[in-house]
Amino acid sequence: MKRALIFVALITIALASCAFADSPADCAGVIRVFGDQSNWMSMCFMVGDGSWVVTTLDSISEKVGTTATHLIRYPVFVSAYTGAAYQCELKAYDKDLNIALLKLPISGFPAVTFAQSSDFSKAAMGTMGELMSGDPIGNRWPTDIYGVTREKSGDSYKLAVGSWSANKIFVTEIGKYYWAFLIDISPAQPIPNGSIVTRGPLVVGMYLNRMVITGGKDDQIFGRCSISTAIARWLGEHGVDSAMLYSSPSATVKRDADADTVFQLQARIYSMIGASKPDLAQSSAQSLVKLRPSDAQPHLVLGIALTGLGKFDEAISEFDAAAKIDPKLPTLRTNRALALLRQKKTDEAEKELIKAVEEAPGDVRPVAALADFYLADEKNYESSLTYAKKAVTMASDSPAAYLLLARVQKRQKNYQDSVDSIGKVLQMARDWPDAWYALGSTYEEAGDYEKAEKAYRTLVEKQPQNPDSLLTLASFLVDRGKKDEASEVIDKIRALNPSKEILESVQTIEKKAGSNK
Repeated sequence: MKRALIFVALITIALASCAFADSPADCAGVIRVFGDQSNWMSMCFMVGDGSWVVTTLDSISEKVGTTATHLIRYPVFVSAYTGAAYQCELKAYDKDLNIALLKLPISGFPAVTFAQSSDFSKAAMGTMGELMSGDPIGNRWPTDIYGVTREKSGDSYKLAVGSWSANKIFVTEIGKYYWAFLIDISPAQPIPNGSIVTRGPLVVGMYLNRMVITGGKDDQIFGRCSISTAIARWLGEHGVDSAMLYSSPSATVKRDADADTVFQLQARIYSMIGASKPDLAQSSAQSLVKLRPSDAQPHLVLGIALTGLGKFDEAISEFDAAAKIDPKLPTLRTNRALALLRQKKTDEAEKELIKAVEEAPGDVRPVAALADFYLADEKNYESSLTYAKKAVTMASDSPAAYLLLARVQKRQKNYQDSVDSIGKVLQMARDWPDAWYALGSTYEEAGDYEKAEKAYRTLVEKQPQNPDSLLTLASFLVDRGKKDEASEVIDKIRALNPSKEILESVQTIEKKAGSNK
């Protein structure tokens, strides 16, 4: 066998939109995911009774180090068919198949119909050795692929459905599952992970990534897909009615004429919230509220945007409007509590957070928010510690949960416990700047200045172009009497042409050092 080299390219941001009525593309949607360190949007599609969402495991996984992964258990689903958005819950996943199953609070969305084993009778099958040989393989077996590309639309971007076609296929067994490899795909543009692969009206697979095998006369390019029979069997083992996978019921949810407009607004709102641009999120959310005034979710996202803008009274009004429509709307109480806290209405905020924890016992977010709330008052440190430990128990793969626990332990002056908790964060997320800052500040407060300086210098190594990180180190060095070294760091800050606020902080540090600059 010829020597083969394999290159796999993953498209980590994948989006989807509705294309045609009575098409598998009608079953598509996106999930919006907010992790500890990043946020992203990925493609998904509906199965079963229209209350189940299938996506790739990569789509709900946040890489927090070389080996650790943080799973996001409550992403937001946005239907391309209706434009409506709902919080869904992770129910099951399979690392080998690279698949995740999410559950919606309602049913009735259009769902795909899976191909069965007999539908693959004319597809070329072979061994993994043939696949790796670098020689041409497969036979003619046309398929279509539906995903979404981000296209320029005037001065902004719009999610637009894209379609691809593949002329050939090769099926082989690798590990526990059979996999499909699509050949002769056109056009050449990248295909989003999680895209729907169809043959006629039937779904034959889910697109995972592009794979290139070299070593033969020419490079062999494949689209690797999880095959429908393996997906369907796994779904049936995890709560989805198998009969509905092969004979999908008719959709019962209504599709309004403005569905695409609503879908575009939803995608933009969550993108702007994720990018910390509440002003842009506000304008889109206001448009969404006008289109869907009787839907609680548009009021919720408008309230979130207004909170980000510091318009707390207006935010509370929107949260209250959402509560009148759906008082159990996920994250409503937590977000309302955050706005109340900014208004210094602590008693009311505490009640909201406690109710949020009671109503969503499996959701770590209100638990973490309550731990953070109690951390503001020394009399409540023990309560804060209780909830921080609960957050770690609920989300043991989350570096943010451990960092929260470290903050509480530091506040209680349990410095070694705090350092130990930060150590667990760094095991998962070695390059996370927040963890290195927390480690440095904990050592500094504990009086271990040598270790504090080492942590702060590591922080700068991780972010050499970040003025805030450089300021942290410069301020520390001045406090330790190392003025010459602090001056060198300050010169690096000035070389970055920082903002006025940063320069004012530099001047404060220089005054503290007794500099005449």
